Amino acid sequence: MSQSIYGRNAVLELLRTKPDDVEKIYFQFNTDHYKLKEILITAKRHKISIGKARNQTLIELAKTDKHQGVCALVSPTRYYELDDIITQKRGKHRLFVLLDGLEDPHNVGAIIRTAEACGADAVVVVRNQGAPINAAVSKASAGALATMKICKVANLSQTIDTLKKHNIWVYGLDMHGDKPFYDVDFNDDVAIVIGSEGKGLRDLVRKRCDDILSIPILGNVESLNASVSAAVALYEIVRQRLA
Repeated sequence: MSQSIYGRNAVLELLRTKPDDVEKIYFQFNTDHYKLKEILITAKRHKISIGKARNQTLIELAKTDKHQGVCALVSPTRYYELDDIITQKRGKHRLFVLLDGLEDPHNVGAIIRTAEACGADAVVVVRNQGAPINAAVSKASAGALATMKICKVANLSQTIDTLKKHNIWVYGLDMHGDKPFYDVDFNDDVAIVIGSEGKGLRDLVRKRCDDILSIPILGNVESLNASVSAAVALYEIVRQRLA
């Protein structure tokens, strides 16, 4: 259940100090207070979801009429630092799923669900890029968000370098990959990078990966949905590790 923070100063301070915790901000209709404008600009900079709400709705969210025209919903999700997850193992080998700027919260939630089902150690997302980890992501994950560790990083390319220094093989998924995903031996510590919808992997991220893997397409479609691609690759890892 999301917690609400209300009041101009309180919400602005929250945005300045813990923007990753903010799920959505609701503003009152027809207001032009300078501090609310500053909150709006700051929220947009951090790619936080924004909504308009009537006074009664804000009262219900804040549980008071002293909301000052703004109320922020704070996500209950706990975020982990890279150092917190990099040495852990749920199984014999480590498995991380890295998301390179996915925009669709349903894709993000579905990948988190699959990652949890496959025993992944963590899902890594980039701060201020892609879909925020919000209620839509939680719903799409069907409860998996509560148990899967979510790590937020500032730079995915640097994160990949760090993983490789810890002897973790990093593979990117792309329709134009160098080899089919099933030709790789995943009985090792690995990380799978999923590119954004439409754009795929960014160039800098692609260059950092140890290899780029493809999923063969035999029909007339050009590619698979990002969450489907992730599921196909992750379950190949599971298949190999259970063999």
